[in-house]
Amino acid sequence: MQFVKKGFVRSLLWSLPFAILALYQGWSGNMDGVHAMLVYAGVAFFLGLTSVIYEVRQWSFKKQIFIHWCVMHLTILPLLWFGGSTPVTSLQDAVSLYLNFTVSGLILFTVSYFIIRMRRQVKTS
Repeated sequence: MQFVKKGFVRSLLWSLPFAILALYQGWSGNMDGVHAMLVYAGVAFFLGLTSVIYEVRQWSFKKQIFIHWCVMHLTILPLLWFGGSTPVTSLQDAVSLYLNFTVSGLILFTVSYFIIRMRRQVKTS
C-alpha cells in the first residue's frame, strides 16, 4: 500500500503543471492546447504512478523492467495513439509512433538508469 500511495502522490505532482497549463490554454481559448496538455498530464500521471516499480526490492531488475515495459504499453502508448498528439491515419504512422515511443523509452530508461546508479555510488562512498 505504501508504494501505491507514493506513486499516486508522485503522479499528482508530475501531472499538476500540465493540468495548470491546460486551464491556462482554456482561458486563452486554445482548445488544441488544452487537449495536448491533458494528454501530457495523462502521460505524467502514469509515469509518476509507475515510478515506484523500481523501488520494489523483492523483484529482480529484469522483472521490474518487464513490468514497467508492459505497463507503459498499456497506459502511455494508448494515450499517445488515441490522444491525437500524433495523427495515426495509416500503418506507416502507427509504426512510426511505435518506433518513436520505443526509442524515447529506451533513451529515458538508459539516462535514468545511469543517474540512479551514480546516486547509489555517491550514497555508498
